[in-house]
Amino acid sequence: MGMKNRQHFGVAGKLAGALIIAGLVALAPAALAQDPNLCDQPGEAPDVIVGDLHQVNSYGNVGEIYGYSVGTVSCNVGSCWLDWISETNEHPVIAQNMYRLKDGRFEQLGQSWLKHGFFALSQELCNEGCVAGGGSHLGVNCSDPYSASLNGQQNRLGPRFEVNPTTGQFPYPFTYEGETGDKIYKRLQVHQDDLDPTLNAGALYFVEGQYITHDDAGADQDDNNASYRRINVDPSTYNISLTGSTSRGKSALYAWAEFEAGVSTGRIKIPGDGTYILGSNVIDLGGGWSRFEFAVQNMNSHRAAEAFWMPVPAGTTVTNIGFRDVDYHSGEPFDGTDWVGTHDPVGNIVSWRSTQTYDENPNANALRWGTMYSFWFDADVGGGYTDVTLDLFRPGDVGDPISGSGLVIAPLPCNNNGICEPGETCTNCLSDCTGQIPPTGFCGDGICDVDLAEDCVNCAADCAGVQSGNPGNRYCCGAGGGQGPVTCQDPRCTEGGFDCGTTAAEACCGDDVCDGVEDSCSCAADCGAPLESELVCNDGIDDDCDGQADCGDLDCCTDALCIDGIDGDGDGVADCDCDDGNNQVWATPGEATDLSVSHDVGVGTTLDWVSPVASGSVSVTYETLRTGTPDGWMLAVECVPDGDPSDTTNLDTENPDPDLVYYYLVRASNACPEGVGPLGQDSGNAERTGASCP
Repeated sequence: MGMKNRQHFGVAGKLAGALIIAGLVALAPAALAQDPNLCDQPGEAPDVIVGDLHQVNSYGNVGEIYGYSVGTVSCNVGSCWLDWISETNEHPVIAQNMYRLKDGRFEQLGQSWLKHGFFALSQELCNEGCVAGGGSHLGVNCSDPYSASLNGQQNRLGPRFEVNPTTGQFPYPFTYEGETGDKIYKRLQVHQDDLDPTLNAGALYFVEGQYITHDDAGADQDDNNASYRRINVDPSTYNISLTGSTSRGKSALYAWAEFEAGVSTGRIKIPGDGTYILGSNVIDLGGGWSRFEFAVQNMNSHRAAEAFWMPVPAGTTVTNIGFRDVDYHSGEPFDGTDWVGTHDPVGNIVSWRSTQTYDENPNANALRWGTMYSFWFDADVGGGYTDVTLDLFRPGDVGDPISGSGLVIAPLPCNNNGICEPGETCTNCLSDCTGQIPPTGFCGDGICDVDLAEDCVNCAADCAGVQSGNPGNRYCCGAGGGQGPVTCQDPRCTEGGFDCGTTAAEACCGDDVCDGVEDSCSCAADCGAPLESELVCNDGIDDDCDGQADCGDLDCCTDALCIDGIDGDGDGVADCDCDDGNNQVWATPGEATDLSVSHDVGVGTTLDWVSPVASGSVSVTYETLRTGTPDGWMLAVECVPDGDPSDTTNLDTENPDPDLVYYYLVRASNACPEGVGPLGQDSGNAERTGASCP
C-alpha cells in the first residue's frame, strides 16, 4: 500500500483489529510490546523536576535557631523511568533551602541535610498518562509526593558533603543514617534575626527544593531539578506557611528577578562539571554613587568555587564591601569562615576569596552545590554589563578549566561627555553611545544563546517556549538549548509579544531612529521589515536579510544582470546553480513521495518512500518526522532516529501509547545552502510546514 507524502501515515496504539482509513493504520494492542518505561532506546532519559512545594513544617527553635522542612512532589517529565531503589545509592536525595529578598539584596538564610528517597508512588501531578514504575522507579509522566514530615524525618537525612551533584553518586549506607537529635537537627535551619519582622520590614521569603539522582545527572537533565515557592513568616511564632504557586524548574535565585525590577540573571556552565546561576542589580544611591548587588548559586558543580571577582574602572572609589554565605550544621565538616572582600586600586579589581585553597584545606569554605553566596559594594560610578569570574575550588583533570566567567551588572563609567569611550555602551551610557551595539552573552540580551545553555527554562526573556510535560510537547524557541528546540519561524515563537527573530537591544534598537549600524536586518523596529526577496540585483544590499546579496542570492539567478551562462563546476547547470563550486548539488530537492508503512509485532514500524523526482543533487538524505496529532508538525513533532539517512526506508521501534496515534512525514535534504525539501501539501492543498530535525 502506498500514497503521496502529503497524505501522511499514522500508527494507532489501541484499536480492536487492524484497518486502513485514509492512510491511517491502526494496530491491535499486541503491537505494544515495548515497555515505555525502559531506558533502552537512543536519546531516552529520565528527567526529574520538583512539580510542587506543597507543605511546610515548623519545628520550633533551639536557642535562636529555628527548624523547618518542606514537602516536595517530584515529577518525571522524561522519556523513561527514574531509578528510586531503596537501600542502595540509586535513588534521589532531596535538598531544602530558604532565601530572603530584602532591600534589594537576595540571600540564602538556611539549608537542610538531604532526604534519601525510599519508594516512588505513581500519581499524576505534572502530566496525565503515568506509566507506573512499581515503587523502585518513578515512571514516565508519574509524580511522587513526599510530605514535609517525611522530608524532615531525621533518620533518613544524610549530609551533603558525600554527594557528587555532577554525577549523582554517593556512598550507601550514608553517614549518620538512622541518627536523630533535637528538634532542629539535620533540618532546614534559619537564624531568628533573619526572620524577626522588626529587623526585616518588607522582606520576602522563599523556600526551594532540589533533587539529585545518578540517572538524571548522567543524562545531563539536572539543570531544572530545583523549584521555588514564596512563603510567609508568622511574626510572633516564626512558623512559616506557603503562598502563591511553585515556580517549576527554576532555582530560587530566579525569584530575585521575578520580584524585583532591574535584576539580571545569567549562567556559567563549567565543562565536565556543573552550572552556576548569576544574579545582579545596581541601585542608584544618588550623588553619582551606586550599590552593586550580586548573588551566585551553585546548582550542581562538584568542583565548587573559591573566589568571585570582577574588573572596575581605574580611579573608582569602592566602599562597603560585603559578603553573606549560609551556615553548615549538624556535623557537616565544612569551615564557615567568611570570604574576604577587597578592592585592588592598582589592578582595578574587586574580589572575594576563601581564606584557604583546596590544597590547604579540602573542607575550606567554598561555594558548594545547593548553596548561594551574596556579594555587594558601593562605588562612585554607574553600572553596565561586565564579565565576572569564578575561580574553581576542587582541582579537575588535566586540561580542565580552572575558572568560569559570565556577565553581570557591575561598575562601568559614563561621564556624559558626548564621546563613546572604552567601557561605555548604549546600555550603560546612552547619552554618549547612541547607536552603538551593546555587549551580549547574558540572559536579557535578546539572543537565545545555546553557548550559554540558555533555553526557555532558564532564560524566558530570550527564549520563549514550554519546557515541561511529555517530551513530545516540549519546545524552546530560537537557537537555544532545552528539549525540542524550534526555529523563530515557528508560530509559537512569535505569539504573546515575543519575537525571537530580532534583538531588542541591538544598536539601541527600539529608539525609532535607524542610525549607527542599524538596518532592516539588525533592527526592523527602527528601519522597517526586510523585503521578502532580493529586490535589486546590483545595489550591494541584502534586501531579504538571508545573508546573500545581489547575484549571490538565488532570487536573482534569472535576472539579466546575473545570467552569465558559466557552468563553474561542470554539473550541467550554468545559472541558478545553488553552489557553482560543487558539482554534487545544483538545486533544492523536491518532495519525497509514496510513503507507506508496515508493522511487525515486537520489531516496530517500517516506513518506505520514493526519492524526489528532482533530487537537485547527486545524493540526498532523509529525515523522518513523527507526531501524535495530524496537525502537530510544528507543535509536537519528534525526529525518528535513522541508522542510514541516505536510503529510502526507516524503522521506528517506538509504539504509541494506548488510544494514541503516530503520524509520519519524510523530508529530503541535500548539500545546497537552504537545501531542505518540501513536506508536500495538506488536505487543503496548501504547502505544509514542519519543524526540522537537529
